[in-house]
Amino acid sequence: MPFEMLKKDISVQAESIPVGAGAGRKVLVGINVKSTFTEDETADYEWEIIKKSDGSKIPVEYLGHATKEKGKITIPGENERLMYASFSMPEDDVLVRFVINEDGTSPEEKYLGNNVFEAEIKFVESIFEYGEYDIPYNVLSRDFSFNLSKRPSVADLGSARGSWSGNITGEFRIIRDPRDGLFRKYSEQNNPPVNEVRRSRVERNPIVNFTIERRDFGDDPEGRKWLDINPSTPVVKNGRLFSEGYIQGWDVYECGFEDCELCPHKVLRTAPFNEVTKDLTFNVYVYNGMKNIPSKSFRNEIENNRVDSLNKKMYWESEPYNFNVIRWMCRLDSNGKEYGWTPVDGRYQRTFKQQNSGDIQIKINSPMEVEYMQARDAARQGINRKDLYDKAVFPTDIDLQRFDYPIKSGYYFNPAGKYSFKVETVTYKPVPYDTQEHKDIVNAVINSFNYETDLMYINDYREAVNIKGELLPERGSTFSTRPGRLTARDNIGINGIELVTVLDRNSDESRLYEKS
Repeated sequence: MPFEMLKKDISVQAESIPVGAGAGRKVLVGINVKSTFTEDETADYEWEIIKKSDGSKIPVEYLGHATKEKGKITIPGENERLMYASFSMPEDDVLVRFVINEDGTSPEEKYLGNNVFEAEIKFVESIFEYGEYDIPYNVLSRDFSFNLSKRPSVADLGSARGSWSGNITGEFRIIRDPRDGLFRKYSEQNNPPVNEVRRSRVERNPIVNFTIERRDFGDDPEGRKWLDINPSTPVVKNGRLFSEGYIQGWDVYECGFEDCELCPHKVLRTAPFNEVTKDLTFNVYVYNGMKNIPSKSFRNEIENNRVDSLNKKMYWESEPYNFNVIRWMCRLDSNGKEYGWTPVDGRYQRTFKQQNSGDIQIKINSPMEVEYMQARDAARQGINRKDLYDKAVFPTDIDLQRFDYPIKSGYYFNPAGKYSFKVETVTYKPVPYDTQEHKDIVNAVINSFNYETDLMYINDYREAVNIKGELLPERGSTFSTRPGRLTARDNIGINGIELVTVLDRNSDESRLYEKS
């Protein structure tokens, strides 16, 4: 191009131009209009910014030295003017065209090849994803670790018109909402700043790490702050992770015109990453127990409760025991595996009761019939050997054999017999040794045994007494009868002799044994 033509020329070049943008993002296109005229010159200009798909115009705000879509602009001699177009990116590619002094007549120009600027701004698709996660009743916190999206975000400057000057730089940022109170222990992996050597296409898909804490949802059992809600309805919080970012590089090129004083031309090109919006829902399930729980019904009765029954089964309600509830709660790692089990205080104190039972088995080891059998048989057979009458002396008279236990005149009728019983109880034992309930049942059975007779005895003082050693009232030349009763607690009879003996744990420790 002749030098004289360049001396009287108006040219247009991009000040800054984005290669693409996501829907709704603000786009700013900058135009630098330069003049080599020595005097001020006024020229017509016009912007055309339309959707590529249908050619329709989009709303634009014009800034800089001219604020209208078209009109006139005065360019000082050997100077420049900056003009900008700002608009919101539609979901479509956008064609940008700027022209000044299109017919070259005002002012008069010989060369018009640099009076037009045209560019195409690509619509960059955004990535939308959704995730929903549950935190179960027994979980204090849950860790998360995943890629921001299922596919990487890409920023592509395309090919330079000339060559890239310096490195391609930029950044990919992840913003969390809310910033505080939800995404605890937040960190990122695989997201370094962009600093590439002439590499105009860059991908990013960082791994995000964070923890969701139960306490951020109003339920904090560890801190003794319990939420009281319907267990089937979770506490829900929504969060969002979204990204923004870009890369940029200086494109240095020669315009191709000989003797161009403005070469090399340099324009800053930018390209956005695909924006990611990841909406997350967290459902925390809460159950801290019922304040009042229904009472359980227990049996209170005795089976086979008859005089002639040797086996009885008892049922009764245990004593109440108050206790504090401990819940074992855990944490979940990013793989859903439980760890960190922790004892946590429950909200309500509970009362423990259970169905107690007791099994009483009474056995007649040796009844009176057996105890007196040897002496009774000897009397029936008329045998008068002293060693055969070990417990009682019965007469050998034939006419007295029809009675069960006739005592020979001048001899005592000594009570005899061996009886045993077994008591087995099933109870809650808050102590290592046997319970008071077990002791009470054993003692009640022991004390229920008694031996009673109204036979008259003569004590060492030659007094008429009953088996208890109690004096009998005189009635003329004889004495009235007075029944005497021996029990385990009142077991001392005539002449201070112990007539009823109880063999229990005190005499033999093996008589008491416990199962758990």
